[in-house]
Amino acid sequence: MAASVVFVCTGNICRSVTAERVLQSHLERSGAEAVVDSAGISDEEAGNPIDPTQARVLKTAGYRTEDHVARQITSEWLAERDVAIAMTRRHYRALQNLIADLPAEVRPQLRMLREFDPRVAAEKAVDAPAPDVPDPWAGQLKHFEETLEIIEVSVPGLTDYLHSVAEQTR
Repeated sequence: MAASVVFVCTGNICRSVTAERVLQSHLERSGAEAVVDSAGISDEEAGNPIDPTQARVLKTAGYRTEDHVARQITSEWLAERDVAIAMTRRHYRALQNLIADLPAEVRPQLRMLREFDPRVAAEKAVDAPAPDVPDPWAGQLKHFEETLEIIEVSVPGLTDYLHSVAEQTR
């Protein structure tokens, strides 16, 4: 059985959808499988496409940008995922609140994306939280490119982790 993961940021138009598209592409190239989607903790961008600058950066890097519609995460949605990946500590806390009333057997594992960034793993202290993925929204082009680079570096480790999650659920 394939693992299922949802990426979560604020509005679901930059970071989380970028992580979704990068992981989907990585899985397709490697022949691995997982259920992958994304959402925001806020409803402020619900119904909107990928941020135009983020879409340009993704397209230039060879990722799909079409047919994305921003959505807000719900506890019901989280109950259907094995793993929820937060982009920041604020998103992580919001996810903790959303799953607090779910039965333990349907609560997803909560992780921070940068836990899978090998540069962070090599530098961080034991039990220190992983750093946030910076929000590029309303920033310069380089901020969107930096966000993509952080996500691309983190995806191989995340893929390995999802494989282990899938093995545990068999």
